[in-house]
Amino acid sequence: MRQLFFLLFLVCSMLLTIQSARANDPLIVTGNPEAPPIAWERSGKLTGVGPEAATRILENLKIPFIIKSTGTWEQVQENAKNGQIDMIVSAYKNKERLQYMGYSIPYLKSPVIIVVRKGSAFPFNSWNDLVGKKGVANVGESFGEKFDTFIREKLDMHYMPYQRAFEMMDLGTADYLIIDLYPAIIYSKLLNVEDKVEFLDNPATMQQFHLTLSKKSPFLNLLPKINKQIAQMKKEGIFIKMAKEQYKKWHQTFLKRQRFYAKSQARAQKEKSTWDAGAHDRGLDNLARFIERDRPYMTGLDSVEWLSRVFLFSLIH
Repeated sequence: MRQLFFLLFLVCSMLLTIQSARANDPLIVTGNPEAPPIAWERSGKLTGVGPEAATRILENLKIPFIIKSTGTWEQVQENAKNGQIDMIVSAYKNKERLQYMGYSIPYLKSPVIIVVRKGSAFPFNSWNDLVGKKGVANVGESFGEKFDTFIREKLDMHYMPYQRAFEMMDLGTADYLIIDLYPAIIYSKLLNVEDKVEFLDNPATMQQFHLTLSKKSPFLNLLPKINKQIAQMKKEGIFIKMAKEQYKKWHQTFLKRQRFYAKSQARAQKEKSTWDAGAHDRGLDNLARFIERDRPYMTGLDSVEWLSRVFLFSLIH
């Protein structure tokens, strides 16, 4: 029995020593390296709305920090579980993550939208309008516990990488894609299908981006101060401005790479002309369309209830 108590004492002492040592280190900030414009890796550095927000907040709080990419999104979450990193710059809230991370107040909404092949739009006023159709979504995706349950119980849904999902819609073997707004804008450009798809007007639901701190981090007690910073920045509209600016930066990089990899001089010249002419960017339009308006989103209501909600919403606003 004494040996057991002694062993437990040693383990606890080691954990306290490690935590004490970490308290003297800079706060380690990381995020999803493949989620522009919120967070993505560019030239070996993590950039985007999340890293920019974390930088501003931590500098205001005079907290030493390091921002770095620490692997895939799965690896980032695992690092938060074991306390190897302190802060994740953009995470949705769910029950599993709440077990090992403390959450800030939300700083930016992320509409979950329905994408269809161009010319194949259908009325979408409730989740039930998806029943009987074939849907696709990205592997490992979650859209909130309530909508996830509805999908699992009511819909014909298949999960696959974004590229295959867009291909299935193009081939007509899928009727719709459920996807967050930001990857919808980004991947429709990356896969060169922006002219082949359209976004249904009503968001299916709404997610929120949060800053999170690992519950094993010695900086966890900073959350109240971080929340005050976020609240003030939201009041000033800073996060929406950041989203637009970061999208523009990503789009410029995308266009430069597109020109660089042009297969022929004629194609390169055509892209240069488009660039010089300042062609209208539908991605920026869609970004503003969903994040700047206060349009009611769905929460599982039927058509009559949802339309009543829209009517009341219009009277208020």
